Amino acid sequence: MSILLNTASSHNRPASAASIGWFLGYFFTVMIGGALLGGFLIRLGLHGDGGLWQDFILEHGPARILRRFQTLCAVILAPWMLKKIGWGGITDLGWNSMQTRQERKRDFVQWFVLGCLGMIFVFSLALLSGVRNFNPFSFTVLISSLFSGFLITGIAVGFIEETLTRGVLYRSLAGVWTPWTAAIVSSLLFAWAHFMKATPESFEQGLGAIVWSSLFADFAKTAVPIKFFNMFAFGILLSRLVHHRGDIWAAVGLHAAAVGCIKMFSKMTEFDPAYGYRTWIGGHSSKFDDGWMLALVLVGLFCLTEWQYRNSLAPRSRVHL
Repeated sequence: MSILLNTASSHNRPASAASIGWFLGYFFTVMIGGALLGGFLIRLGLHGDGGLWQDFILEHGPARILRRFQTLCAVILAPWMLKKIGWGGITDLGWNSMQTRQERKRDFVQWFVLGCLGMIFVFSLALLSGVRNFNPFSFTVLISSLFSGFLITGIAVGFIEETLTRGVLYRSLAGVWTPWTAAIVSSLLFAWAHFMKATPESFEQGLGAIVWSSLFADFAKTAVPIKFFNMFAFGILLSRLVHHRGDIWAAVGLHAAAVGCIKMFSKMTEFDPAYGYRTWIGGHSSKFDDGWMLALVLVGLFCLTEWQYRNSLAPRSRVHL
């Protein structure tokens, strides 16, 4: 418990080289150790004689369950590892800063609106070009999509992921490295996490195949370079928002808008197979994270962020003190 409650000061922060070692050890323990443990238990369930565990695996899919094992390992080991690289404890989540509550609320609303406008722009181009078509929907479906997409999924995912990825991980790394180094490393991991999915056949081939496929197999799909760049650019943008504002609320607003719009438009529209995939807009999924148009929006928002705060007196994050 002391790991969670004790705060770290600038006088006892670990050296940069030592923090790299701790971080790499944590990463490989979570990714490989979690895959080995999860893969072993999943294979036992798949080759068993039935029961609740086997039924659960077949219902939810072994790849999805394996990711849950890796996530569980990450959560369990995170307080110990983050303490090693300078995390300040449970009170150091990026929720507070030198800004007032009203300023934090303004940041959330401003970047939520900007995020919605950016996603509406991409989806409008997709509709006009024929990549996606509207499904017939009722007013009830519209309200349900708005409620579930934004209030439940969007804000929940934005808040949780930004607390863990930018509020804790990025800010902890930025305390011992430079802000840009921390942004690049945390954003690379953020992007990589979107590709971690083991193939179904790997669970029949053995633990080595499970580990390998969970880390690399998804990279063989179409348009991976574009999608990876977009996820990486999104992570950089969110990290810079946290750097400039000193807290996570602008990043939460932008992240929530992106997830909420994707959830809502995916229910209201459908992909037209006759159109096919185009690198400029993507189209294999409703996320449009495999097209260059989303990259253009992200670069535009990044330029806006840097221009807006270049000469401002906005407080810097306390992890840089």
